[in-house]
Amino acid sequence: MPAHNTGGHKYPAYEPNESDKYLPSLFFDVEIDRQMVKVEARPLRKDIGYYTINLNHVFLAHIHKMGDVWKDFLGATNEVYQAVGRGIEASKTP
Repeated sequence: MPAHNTGGHKYPAYEPNESDKYLPSLFFDVEIDRQMVKVEARPLRKDIGYYTINLNHVFLAHIHKMGDVWKDFLGATNEVYQAVGRGIEASKTP
């Protein structure tokens, strides 16, 4: 008779700090190529200083500030990153 195997998979346990898992997003508008674009900048919890950027609900990049310049994970920079970075800085200032 075959033995009953209960399986090795365990369901994820509830973490009491689940509310700390997600940081609130910043929402603002920025002008890019003479058009106003809605930006959502969500800080990444695991990669402090990085933001997930969505323009008009479409993913753009993960950016962070190095010195005075905003760059993506690969170190690339462009005018869009700079405009969004200025918006992030302005949104964080009280």
